[in-house]
Amino acid sequence: MTESIARSPRSSPRSRSRRVVALATVGGGAAFTSAGLIWLSRLWDPSVHYVSQLGATGMPTAAVFNAALLLLGIGAVLVDRALVHRPGAYVAGWPIAATLVVCGGCFALASVVTCSPGCPVPFTPGALPQDLIHISAAVLGFVLAIVAMAQVSTLRRRPWMRAASLTTLVAVGATSFTGAMLALFRGDTVLGGNLEFIAATLAIAWFGVFGLQVAADQRLDRPTAGDTVPVAPATVSS
Repeated sequence: MTESIARSPRSSPRSRSRRVVALATVGGGAAFTSAGLIWLSRLWDPSVHYVSQLGATGMPTAAVFNAALLLLGIGAVLVDRALVHRPGAYVAGWPIAATLVVCGGCFALASVVTCSPGCPVPFTPGALPQDLIHISAAVLGFVLAIVAMAQVSTLRRRPWMRAASLTTLVAVGATSFTGAMLALFRGDTVLGGNLEFIAATLAIAWFGVFGLQVAADQRLDRPTAGDTVPVAPATVSS
């Protein structure tokens, strides 16, 4: 006797699609939450001029700010994990996922190794080794964020996302560079601090928008129940 057993279609493509949407959405949400917590810290102590000072040792805002920085690192890595499941879709010179995972690691390191009170510039009187580690990690993280923006601005998937990435790249680069120069040459600290906060907010918001865009792209591309490839029934003889 011959009996046909119909095999259920594979669900792995749909499972992978749901995973991408979840990772990108949570990652984007984590970035927006991070920005909110950083501004909450700033409102808590408006006398602080520079972003990293909020997380310095002994600051009342340190716990909230460093949690926000760690959340940003986690968000970047989650979006990176989402992109890993879409090989070839987000590549500009090299995979954007590679940029994001290192970027996220830098922010995570900066959240754990905080700067000393006052957050002095490395190699200046009063600066400690932790200041060099923190500031180097934070600066490298934001540089890689700008690199990721540049990579996304070359993609053809979403014209509006390309334009938004290029605009944010220019704005973040200009404001952060100006703020850094003012801090380095002891210029207007209030203006420099405001510019640094603006640059940080724009960069973090970009992470959030990009994460949600990746999730939206996946929803448009994901297979439906009718897209599964039928499998020939197995035949069992007895």
